[in-house]
Amino acid sequence: MALGGAGLPASAAFPVPGGPMAEGGKILSDLGFLPEGVGAEAAGVRRLSAEKFLTIFHAKVTPAYNVTPGEVVQVECRHGLPGLVTREGQFTEPGPKDPINPATGPIAIDGVEAGDGLAIDILEIRTADWGYCNRHIFELKAGYVHLDQHLRLPMQPMIGVIGIAPAQGTMDTRIPADTGGNMDCREVRAGSTLLFTAQVSGALVGIGDPHALQGDGEICGQGIETDAEVLVRFRKLKKPLGPRPVILRPEYVATLAAHKDLTEAAWQATGDMVKLLSELTGLEEKVSRWAVNLLGLLRINQIVDTARGARMEMPSWIFGLRRGAAPDD
Repeated sequence: MALGGAGLPASAAFPVPGGPMAEGGKILSDLGFLPEGVGAEAAGVRRLSAEKFLTIFHAKVTPAYNVTPGEVVQVECRHGLPGLVTREGQFTEPGPKDPINPATGPIAIDGVEAGDGLAIDILEIRTADWGYCNRHIFELKAGYVHLDQHLRLPMQPMIGVIGIAPAQGTMDTRIPADTGGNMDCREVRAGSTLLFTAQVSGALVGIGDPHALQGDGEICGQGIETDAEVLVRFRKLKKPLGPRPVILRPEYVATLAAHKDLTEAAWQATGDMVKLLSELTGLEEKVSRWAVNLLGLLRINQIVDTARGARMEMPSWIFGLRRGAAPDD
């Protein structure tokens, strides 16, 4: 895998940024949900190889890796059809034993138990120098996807599959569910923190299916599928934030949901946001609903999987409001 598609040479060391911190994020940082800076102890990071992967999340799966809370690790991720697509443009139809959307892991987080809040800070994503979509090969050079000789688009690498094991049943890496999975949400990118409520001991995280670029909706059924190396940090939180995934960025907070009925997914994400805003600010639920109605941005993650994905975004500043405070306080 030749890495460096984001304009970095393959031999370059990973930078270790402090994570998604900015003016709007201080509110959530003060509440313990956003990370503090990475210290000197992160100078050497451990590599988690994509040779160990899962395609089915479940409670009894054996961990491939154990990670200490606060540890920064480099996760090697394969594209959705490993071994079936070549840079030369050869596409092979998958057979019954070929892994689809393999997720590196399972990664057990030491000390995390069922019911605990888990934060996953996405610090950096470095792609390979080529990708594919709809049986076409695309060059990834100097931070751009080259669609043809006349058009290139700036890359925004993201992770298609990131999730945790459910307490009951299974979750295939090809679909999204309440515990994450194949969410194909373009905002699962560097500078984002994902929050989950662990369902089993260790949470049992899987990460895979990177994309160099994907728009909301993923209307072609794929983004620019590619291999990638992802720098992440896992943190145990003092409290969970909700039953489904939450994304934190300095400028906004998003609640995510998935359902075979897109309308139901949209209402689940909306309901989660109303409840989250009310719980974190102390606003009455009806006031929280008014705020989401007036400020919320309802987005479609993807409409092509058997379970459709939606998210509700709210500006991060509103989480600094407190019940009883005057507007000028």
